[in-house]
Amino acid sequence: MTPTAVETGRTEHGFEAWEDQICHTFVPLRARCADDATGFSGEVDSAMLGSVMLAEVSASHALVERTPRLIRSDDPELYKFGLQVSGTSLIEQDDRQARLRPGDLAIYDTSRPYRITFSDDFRMTVAMFPRALVRLPAQQMAAMTAVRLAGDNGLGALIAPLMKGIGAELNASRPVIATHLGDAVVDLVTAAFAQQLDRPLEPDSPASHRALVAKVRTFVDERLPDPSLTSKSVADAHFVSVRYLQKVFATEGMSVSTLIRTRRLERCRRDLVDRTCEHLSIAQIGCRWGFPDAAHFSRLFRSTYGVSPREFRKASFAL
Repeated sequence: MTPTAVETGRTEHGFEAWEDQICHTFVPLRARCADDATGFSGEVDSAMLGSVMLAEVSASHALVERTPRLIRSDDPELYKFGLQVSGTSLIEQDDRQARLRPGDLAIYDTSRPYRITFSDDFRMTVAMFPRALVRLPAQQMAAMTAVRLAGDNGLGALIAPLMKGIGAELNASRPVIATHLGDAVVDLVTAAFAQQLDRPLEPDSPASHRALVAKVRTFVDERLPDPSLTSKSVADAHFVSVRYLQKVFATEGMSVSTLIRTRRLERCRRDLVDRTCEHLSIAQIGCRWGFPDAAHFSRLFRSTYGVSPREFRKASFAL
């Protein structure tokens, strides 16, 4: 499936066909049916939202596992973020357990073994996306898998209804809208875990560095349209020196100025393929995301994506 296509498919299966379908939709898994497989009934409904696979899975009482052997044979480095819609589940990864009831959420990593035990007649909505899209420290995210996130408060209360409601819009969504929906899911998931990581830490410890990086990334994303957003303004807002901020981000392999430029270009790229922004000129799109100099914006875009903004938009609208 192409990363911008809206592709859906819903099928009801016996156990073996259901197991094949979840492996095809997600990653290779091993499934077991807790009861007599002859009475098993399951469904898989899936769609691509840009880089995000969104699927609704339901079945009778079942257990699925991602084993070390399966990981060695196929490891696409993905996160799966699940919303329990009905029934219950127990997600186990890295000696942690998350017991989910309807409305609860949890994230787990396909690059490490996990097991999910589902109750009878369960339904779960799962968003699967590349780990690289979650712009948070990998080590801290590793400690957040198989941890229950309540869906009735905080950012969980925003994510749960979004994931529930997207299914109703899939068939009506054009590719660019599907991409926006996928981006919204990933952005909210990232924000939710950034919030989880926002806790007091020892000054200048590796953990405090990672927390600062997470907060800066969120801060930058919220202020991209501001042309005055710079490494200095970011450092001032977080009460640290520019030198210290550069030191912290050196471990990320990216400076703060590079982060700002990259995120602005990503937002411009998104608007260039969005027909609801068709009335905006190239210069206006650049300006709305912090590039007031149209020529400078065009040069940066070409050096990053290999084509000019105009060529990129023309090719996208021709599809």
